[in-house]
Amino acid sequence: MMQRYRIKSSPEREEYLQVLRKSEAGYQVRIVRCYEGYESVTESFLEAHLFEMCLHTGYLTESPEPQAVPEHAGAARVFSVA
Repeated sequence: MMQRYRIKSSPEREEYLQVLRKSEAGYQVRIVRCYEGYESVTESFLEAHLFEMCLHTGYLTESPEPQAVPEHAGAARVFSVA
């Protein structure tokens, strides 16, 4: 099961991070941001020390259950891979 974390953001936004793979150097992650009917999905690498700092500061909080991405009528999806 993929680990999911909620990203600290403004109340009207739904943002979360999924850990796809873990290595000694860090994490391959998918970041999903939903706002005003649009969904942005990006994948990138996050170094281990930066990931740990985000957890320590509360920028990322573990999500006990997978969060469903809100379904928006006519929502547009934007994908990018870093």
